[in-house]
Amino acid sequence: MDDFSKLTEILAEAIGPYGLHETTLEAIGHLVDNRYEGLIIVDVNGRVVYMNRENEKFLGLPRGGAKGRHITELIPSSRLHIVCREGKAEVAQIQEVDGVLKVSSRIPIRKEGKVIGAMGSIIFHDVKEVDKLSRRVKVLEDQVAVYQKRLKAVPQRQRYTFENILGVSDSMRRTTQLAKQLSASGADVLISGETGTGKELFAHAIHNDSNRGNGPFVRLNCTTIPRELADSELFGYEPGSFSGAKREGQVGKFEQAHGGTIFLDEIGDLPLEIQGKLLRVLQEREVERIGGSSIRYVDFRLIAASNIDLKELTEQGKFRLDLYFRLSKMLLHIPPLRERADDIPLYVRHFLDTRFTFEGRQREIAPEAMDALTRYSWPGNARELMNVIERVAWNAKGPEISLEDLPAVVLTNQAKPHSTDAPLSLAETVEAAERDLITRVLTLTGGNKKRAASILGIHRTTLYEKLTRYGLLT
Repeated sequence: MDDFSKLTEILAEAIGPYGLHETTLEAIGHLVDNRYEGLIIVDVNGRVVYMNRENEKFLGLPRGGAKGRHITELIPSSRLHIVCREGKAEVAQIQEVDGVLKVSSRIPIRKEGKVIGAMGSIIFHDVKEVDKLSRRVKVLEDQVAVYQKRLKAVPQRQRYTFENILGVSDSMRRTTQLAKQLSASGADVLISGETGTGKELFAHAIHNDSNRGNGPFVRLNCTTIPRELADSELFGYEPGSFSGAKREGQVGKFEQAHGGTIFLDEIGDLPLEIQGKLLRVLQEREVERIGGSSIRYVDFRLIAASNIDLKELTEQGKFRLDLYFRLSKMLLHIPPLRERADDIPLYVRHFLDTRFTFEGRQREIAPEAMDALTRYSWPGNARELMNVIERVAWNAKGPEISLEDLPAVVLTNQAKPHSTDAPLSLAETVEAAERDLITRVLTLTGGNKKRAASILGIHRTTLYEKLTRYGLLT
């Protein structure tokens, strides 16, 4: 079989059922001798057996001038002979040819499973712009990686503002107004108040209302920091500073808060030795990482909070007096809920409307139930109120919350037994508490004994027995 017949057979097999259409034959000719793409075929030894005319022109060769020559004589950077040896394709590789970057692909040619040569193609268009774009993408990828790492360490901007702080009582209005003034001052702030009064909510609002509102807001609860880690958490450390340290080191909370606000909740729980370092940071606005020798300037605002009297802690030797004086220059006290009963109905309505609807409808609350909530002392403040509302909203049988739905602790207002001049025995103490509880529930129900028995969780007959025993039956 002559070479032409072999070529025809190979083409027929490759084209298969599509047949040797005139257009197909022309296309094959363009593939072999493409003005936009150089084609080189080498034998298993890397010597050229075919090169199309455009490739010859690019290399300055006459027609057939490449035949029999080793590919590296013509293109020193070529890897076609390596592809022949290793039998692995290399697709879409950047290759320099005569000082010009090209996109090259190299494919091994096999016959009966054995490599007999390789075919290489080169796109003639200069790919400098592609290379520039590739480099730029690499730079951007590196930058994104850095920003992602920083983002993990820096919390996002807080969404709470003064609009989220509810209150119609005079004391709450005054507190909110003072907080707005402190926000504008830019000074460090100490927030005091019982647990559940909303100290962190005020911290968010002060931050967002200030000129640092677009900066980071870094939170740290000092109660949760292990004593031995307080230093590294606040001020950071250099790589290899101590056993167990991260290989890359760690940025401290103050550095994370650069340009924004750091909120230290329950600051009274900080160890005394850390309090001294904190005082220096507040005075100098500089931090030094553990294991480091350089001083780092930090631009931050401190908002600290405590649910205990820091002045008392200074008297007990548990809090530095100089740090207390530094923090208390700008003091914001949040009054407990029991001192602003006017706010309770507002909070109840807010919780019911925003969190605890009933089958898509607005929940209602019976007047006597609202009255009981208003008269309760709320030692856990607004947080306790929200928890109670959540509980009764889930347990209530209908859309209206009734007196019977409220927990006993609210109905009794945590009443204590009547005091006497002499100590009471256990039995006397229990009876006194029971008598007081029944009296209060009857007052709440307007003397309705059936409802009172239901609230107390006892049979009506049992209630009558107890009323008789305690002389409460009228």
